[in-house]
Amino acid sequence: MSKSVYRKEEIIRPDGSVGFAIVSFNLEDVYYKVKEVLNKYFSDVLFESIPLTGWTASPSEIGFNPPGNKTRILSFKRRINREELPEIKERCIQIVNTFQQQDSSIKIIPGYQTLFNTILASTTDDFHKIYLFHGVFAEVVYKYESRL
Repeated sequence: MSKSVYRKEEIIRPDGSVGFAIVSFNLEDVYYKVKEVLNKYFSDVLFESIPLTGWTASPSEIGFNPPGNKTRILSFKRRINREELPEIKERCIQIVNTFQQQDSSIKIIPGYQTLFNTILASTTDDFHKIYLFHGVFAEVVYKYESRL
């Protein structure tokens, strides 16, 4: 009897991913307070982007507070498991609710990056988003391909 040349399908948990948060705000002092809280919750900040401009809210975000005029992206030292995304999104909402009286434009959008794609967490459904659980959706915003 000959051995099969095909490999057996098995479930393998992927390696940890780089966790990050996009923070939109108007007031610098509130941003630094939020950054401190994120630092405690996620882990130490590994990279912090230069100040970026704000963005226009997507149609699915209409009705929420508009994003601020300033944006920064923070990545964290601790690698996250992909299944943590709903819990992380829930925690980010709690942090936003804590600081919204001080800066009503504060938004935190968590996500993760792998070798293949960049994923954002969202609480709104759309045709290109994948439902995870606990009311959180995953949005694939970038997909990386080899051009060899």
